[in-house]
Amino acid sequence: MNYRAIMVGEGLKELEAFNWFSNIYELDFDYLVNTGRDIPTLLFIDGSSYDEKVLQDWLYAFTNIILINNNPIRAFIIKGYSEEVNTFKGYYRVIGGPKSSRQIIQEVINRIESQLSRIVGVSRKIVELKKMLVLSMFYDGSVMILGKTGTGKNLLAEVLAEVSPRWNKPFYSMNCAAIPETLLESELFGYKKGAFTGADTEKKGLIELANTGTLFLDEIGDMPANLQAKILSITENREFFKIGDTQPKRVDVRFITATNRTEDTALRNDLRFRLSAIKIELPPLKERKGDIPIIFDNVLKKKGYLLTFKNLPNEIKDIFLEYDYPGNIRELLNMIEEYLTVNTVVYMKTTKNLDELTHLLTEEAKIRYVTKGLTYKEFLNSLHKLITRELLEQRINDLEGDVNLLSREFGLTPRRLRDLIAKLRSEKSSD
Repeated sequence: MNYRAIMVGEGLKELEAFNWFSNIYELDFDYLVNTGRDIPTLLFIDGSSYDEKVLQDWLYAFTNIILINNNPIRAFIIKGYSEEVNTFKGYYRVIGGPKSSRQIIQEVINRIESQLSRIVGVSRKIVELKKMLVLSMFYDGSVMILGKTGTGKNLLAEVLAEVSPRWNKPFYSMNCAAIPETLLESELFGYKKGAFTGADTEKKGLIELANTGTLFLDEIGDMPANLQAKILSITENREFFKIGDTQPKRVDVRFITATNRTEDTALRNDLRFRLSAIKIELPPLKERKGDIPIIFDNVLKKKGYLLTFKNLPNEIKDIFLEYDYPGNIRELLNMIEEYLTVNTVVYMKTTKNLDELTHLLTEEAKIRYVTKGLTYKEFLNSLHKLITRELLEQRINDLEGDVNLLSREFGLTPRRLRDLIAKLRSEKSSD
């Protein structure tokens, strides 16, 4: 867990593990100030039974403690049917609705947990990222994500939107580098009927569709300069023009942008300042290799495999851990898929060794054909048996004789696998 949750109020007494306080005035501020300062704290207060003056007095003291001690704390005031629902005031947010306080709090915590679980890893940079995500639940401004290709910028944008105040509003995304320049403007801004030849109906652009929600623009530096100017206008005036329209449309959109270039010179400076109120830099995979076994296990668990990283052959582990991953997470996922398909990874030094071995085996096949009259088909059949037998022997030891798991790896039924093992061992003993 990358945060602490504390629940206060008479209506929350029955919540398991959060029964330290039974009354709002019994809150021990020293506990919040002196314990785990670098761990974000979410404070849930059932304020439905308190009048506005009591809450305001308490929040005044609470806010000053945060300002003095610089503690990463956020507070949620549960107000039931209060008219203040979804208003944002500094370090706290007033939430509520027809559900009970317990249900409201549980929904918030479940949303946090489900989104944090999508960011896999325990390295220092990933832990810091998760802490930021928890605290960003109060932040509604623009975010710029910096990271190389394949580091997970799209995933992070989705998570940011899901833990933001706009979590239940529309979310749209576009890769600016993937859309031809001639189509990009109409995709973003839409157009009026008759705006140009072929515009037979009115079209809503992504900016209009994302109104009240979030729009993620990937590779923002690849957007033409004239469209960058229009995006800048939206961030300043909250208005935009459809193609062919003479009247502006009001819009309330939160922009999340991304680029794989830390200093993207193709991006207008004024727009960069507008879109990067907060910058988040995703580390390349080579800087957090300790997360590779966790990512591996997470992928296989989702696919229903019992195999874990620690049960891999040492040479395969070395391949996964020593590679520099220029394609980052995306390339790691491809390597995992490759391993699941052929039970090896044809990468780096292994590729070189395999090429050399293939050349040697080819030469051996020609020699045996000339000297012993062994056909190439017979040579390949013999080679297939030898490799299969050796691979079986190695994997039996690696998996401690688990035939059911072994059968999954080889794509055979347990009974067929046992027969094959017996046959190969018999042939080995007779060699």
